[in-house]
Amino acid sequence: MEDEGFSAATERINSGAPIPPVEPSQIEYAWEVLSSIPKDRRKNTAVGLTAVCANPEYAPKNPDEHVAWMTRFALLDALLDRGILNDYMKDEWGRKQVFAAAATIPCDKHDLAEALAERILRDASPEMLERTKEEAKNAGLDIDRPKIGEKFIDWIRTH
Repeated sequence: MEDEGFSAATERINSGAPIPPVEPSQIEYAWEVLSSIPKDRRKNTAVGLTAVCANPEYAPKNPDEHVAWMTRFALLDALLDRGILNDYMKDEWGRKQVFAAAATIPCDKHDLAEALAERILRDASPEMLERTKEEAKNAGLDIDRPKIGEKFIDWIRTH
């Protein structure tokens, strides 16, 4: 039954529904736990956010929240990996703003795809990279400068 809930939550997002907001404390806790693992140990391994669920205070309460939490954390992680939010991660106040944005900013699967595209295409051939960038551009996306990064920064500056 639980798998059906995850599948349904994932399908809603894949169908274009907005990614539901989560609590900023959930994003912050996930970041604290996962950033304590050396990057080389996280790379190319399946470090699931499920490991973070060991603390019931921060664990998602249902499949919709779990999928939203994982999706929003993946979005944040991709933007951090690109260095887009580095200036805001230098102090506690800035990090709190980043986590609040990651947890609540309106976003959908297109924002996630745009943020993750660079990571996914790192090992792609030059031809594949160029073709994908052109397709993304035609779809209104910019792999090199994801609009969601700008939305994050605008959100942080206005909240």
